Amino acid sequence: MDHTENKLNMELTSSPPSESKVARSIWWRMLFICLAWLCIALGVIGIFIPGLPTVDFILLAVFFAARGSEKLHQWLLNHRFIGPIIKEWRENRRIPKKAKYMSTISMSIAAGVMIWTIPHPWFVYPAIACMFMVLIWMWRK
Repeated sequence: MDHTENKLNMELTSSPPSESKVARSIWWRMLFICLAWLCIALGVIGIFIPGLPTVDFILLAVFFAARGSEKLHQWLLNHRFIGPIIKEWRENRRIPKKAKYMSTISMSIAAGVMIWTIPHPWFVYPAIACMFMVLIWMWRK
């Protein structure tokens, strides 16, 4: 077997690309773990604060956890609420419809509250435009 065939066999029998790729350096791992927990915290806060994208932060947390901690990565993948969203994204590059509906309702409420309570249009309109762009992206997935 030559080098090319050997390399092809290794690629076919190696673990799938969805497996975690923990960084070698302890400093990088610590950074990725901190970023993963930050994204998890922002995602949880996003459940209660309309306009803050929960699903996006959770997907980002999985990305960082895969590079920082195998244990944290597996916890996210096996979580009863987060796991199905991650599985759907990994397998089909889709966001579940329930998450899309919740995000749309949440961002619509946030836009209404911002229009009603924030007197600075230079902040409100770009924020609503950003939410609208996220919704377009999300509904296309």
